[in-house]
Amino acid sequence: MTESACALPAQQEQQERRRSLSSSQPYFAAVEKMREHRSSFVEAGVDGFDLFEKMATLNLSYRIEEQRTNRCPSCWYDREIRCICDRMPARMERDLMPNVKFLLLLHHKEYLNAGNSAKVLLSLLPKEQIELFVYGREGDFDRLVEEILIDREHTLTLWPGRESQTIEEFLAELPTDSGWAARRNGYIESSGESSLLRIVVLDGTYTNAKNMHKTIRKRLKENAPKNVALHPNEASKFHRAQKTYGASIAENLKNNQNLDKKAMRISTAEACGLLLRELGCQEEVQKTILEAVMLNNVDRKSCP
Repeated sequence: MTESACALPAQQEQQERRRSLSSSQPYFAAVEKMREHRSSFVEAGVDGFDLFEKMATLNLSYRIEEQRTNRCPSCWYDREIRCICDRMPARMERDLMPNVKFLLLLHHKEYLNAGNSAKVLLSLLPKEQIELFVYGREGDFDRLVEEILIDREHTLTLWPGRESQTIEEFLAELPTDSGWAARRNGYIESSGESSLLRIVVLDGTYTNAKNMHKTIRKRLKENAPKNVALHPNEASKFHRAQKTYGASIAENLKNNQNLDKKAMRISTAEACGLLLRELGCQEEVQKTILEAVMLNNVDRKSCP
């Protein structure tokens, strides 16, 4: 009997075991379906980023269906036991904000993750000043690219690289007719006629954020937005940042000297609050974002 013939019964046995698990456990059923879909896509010639998007979109659809019955669509916590929406700060008024628009690129693994900090921005910022793009969901990355190319000159990416500019350096290179004024009294001020500043924000683990950053630069090449890094004076108030960022920073700095340690100390939401402060927002805007981050962090260990 040939080696391939011997392997066939073993493969069939493994498939039967998977089907048995699938029939009794929803998780294994979903995993089995994902494997089947992937095989079908590969056989159809789908590969690379297209394959990633198709699989991520399927994963999202399973997750959305699974959590639809008990998850709050806004805060992503259990709606009956842990929903925090009634305690969240109210959405900010447009007149508190500079002329900016956040383009939030959220890794698909963060979607519906109740502990995620960036989601608070979706309920706090004026709706016209933030747009969500889920990395991996079909069509979202293409929409992000289209948004960036509307005005590449007035678009930046928050990214903690050593080659990244400060926000002051970025604004200093803008055309004088863009409306953004020079730095004054320790903070950057903008006039009422300033051009819309688009800010690409990458949200995910460091590894996932790095992959998203690479994808943007690979797709847009010389049209990729410039990188801007922030330098907070204190460490994050966000529980996940406190617990994991330190070790992650140390490990990544050891392997990559192009990272800026000081720029990696805070969560996504906190970084956006700091940037808004540096762009001339009143301190209450930054404090409101921090309040929401802290609320999202309350008693996390006891959450379902």
